[in-house]
Amino acid sequence: MSLNALRETFTHSRSSTRLAALFPYEWNAGLKDKPGTLLSMRAKHAERIALALGLAALLPSALSGLGYLPLGAAASVLCQAIAAFALFFAFAAVRATTAKMAGPAESYSIQSEAVAAAGGTILRWQLLDGQLTWIGNAAALFPEGCVPANFRDLRPYLHPDDSLYNSISDALKTHARRICWKIRLKDPENGWQAFDLRGEIANGNGTLAPYFCGILLPAETAAAEALGERTGAARLRVVIESLPMSFAVWDNQNRLQLCNRKFRQLYRIAPGAALPDTPFEELQAQAKDLIAQGPASASSAPGRFQLRDKELADGTWLQICEYWTGDGSMVSVGTDMTVPKLSEQRLLEREKEMRTTVEGYEQSRRQLEIQTRQLRELAESYNDEKTRAEAANRAKSEFLANVSHELRTPLNAIIGFSEMMRDEVLGPIGNKKYEGYANDINASGRYLLEMINDILDMSKIEAGRVTLAPEWVALGPLFAECLRIVHLGAAKRSVQLLQGGNTQVSVLADKRALKQILINLLSNAVKFTLPGGKVLLRAYRYRGSVRIAIADTGVGIAKHDIDRLGRPFEQVQNQLTKGHKGTGLGLAISRSLAELHGGKLDIKSKAGEGTTVTCILPAHDDKALSREAA
Repeated sequence: MSLNALRETFTHSRSSTRLAALFPYEWNAGLKDKPGTLLSMRAKHAERIALALGLAALLPSALSGLGYLPLGAAASVLCQAIAAFALFFAFAAVRATTAKMAGPAESYSIQSEAVAAAGGTILRWQLLDGQLTWIGNAAALFPEGCVPANFRDLRPYLHPDDSLYNSISDALKTHARRICWKIRLKDPENGWQAFDLRGEIANGNGTLAPYFCGILLPAETAAAEALGERTGAARLRVVIESLPMSFAVWDNQNRLQLCNRKFRQLYRIAPGAALPDTPFEELQAQAKDLIAQGPASASSAPGRFQLRDKELADGTWLQICEYWTGDGSMVSVGTDMTVPKLSEQRLLEREKEMRTTVEGYEQSRRQLEIQTRQLRELAESYNDEKTRAEAANRAKSEFLANVSHELRTPLNAIIGFSEMMRDEVLGPIGNKKYEGYANDINASGRYLLEMINDILDMSKIEAGRVTLAPEWVALGPLFAECLRIVHLGAAKRSVQLLQGGNTQVSVLADKRALKQILINLLSNAVKFTLPGGKVLLRAYRYRGSVRIAIADTGVGIAKHDIDRLGRPFEQVQNQLTKGHKGTGLGLAISRSLAELHGGKLDIKSKAGEGTTVTCILPAHDDKALSREAA
């Protein structure tokens, strides 16, 4: 601590007497210097006298220079010499005073640093108001650096048996000045730590209240011969504190004598709670978990050794070793065995799992043998059934093809003659009812012909007798032709037909098959759209494909019924689709034709909101196809 720091610390002193009272050096033999203090006061007075003489010597010269007091040359030189000598002695007095004041301050700084290096601190205690002033590393003596500012704050850190206030009172009554007391301060880590408090009690000089000033140092050993033993005990305590095992010592009255950091961490006990002589019940009340290393309920014979395993609430396993000494104390050492215990449990579980697995494998092997035999039988039956099914399918296709051809000839005649009768080509029929009958015959015949055509097309597809003739088809003209075909049916149902997207797109496909796909999808969209609804036909490119989407605002399809669509003769029936005629082959034929082109149909629908059917076809590059043809 420098002189400037000391001055800043004690700026409230207003005189040299009060400054000396704030720094009572009498208790330190190396700082007793009252004659030096008197000399400093005399030097200060000499400084003032020298300054006065110097001014007195300069005043005649100044008056003479102004013309008020004529002086001779010799007198003028003499006055100037006297003034110079006066100023010189004044400067010397100031230097001597400064050096004299700096000496005790520097000595005090050295003493403060020495006390701090010894682990102590300087204490000044105002006995009337209890104010405490600490100089040195006082924060190291108290937990979390909370330095008491008065005696009331210091009292919780003092041992109950160390009545420091009573000791001061007795010293004041007996007029004792020099004191040396033993006190104990609370240490959260090591319990109570002993200190020596040495200093003097000053009664003041009439203007200051009595105060105590001294030093607080760690207590020295009681005897020089016990120094080695105390050092060994301290080292042993450090070793016990750093052990990775939980360590605790209990006396015969179930009070804690010693424990280490691992013990406090394991049972989540605050460091300030695990002090020596703390009863087990009090320590258990402050612990977060049940203390498994507590004292025994009954006394045991000295030298008894006990080993047991204990699982804590958090899943930690401890192997607790307990040993009873001759005075009835118990030493408990807990080793963390969580990892070995868990490994042992895992080994047992794995052994059980392996046994179960082996039994399961054996059972699975027997089951596989049975299943293999059954699969062999099923494969033979499947081959037989497949052969019969293929034969039946061929027979069905041939039958349908033959029947379709046989039915087309009379149906064409019925349709043709009914048209002649309806249009009255050969003359009036004569009765209007016959005209209605002719219209019904014509409509029924056409409907039956459409069904036969659908059945014939589906039979050809299933039989693999459909041959595609791919060509570049411009979708714009094809869309216009398809919309023109379904326009009449849409107009009858008051359904609006819309066209959008990129109509300039071309696709490599069989024009007749693609036209059939679009007409089937548009007819279905118009059929299941309520009056006033809309049907939108659009085309676009997306991710290497040409997509033709037909969206309607019709009745929609439930999610669980979408998978059924596209199967031959499958129709989804609900309250809104009842009354619509059809074989259920239109969507199946469209799906099959799209797959023959290397594409597919994608159906998205929601009941009550509408359906969107997208025909996805591969987008062939015409330039690449030209190179391949070349």
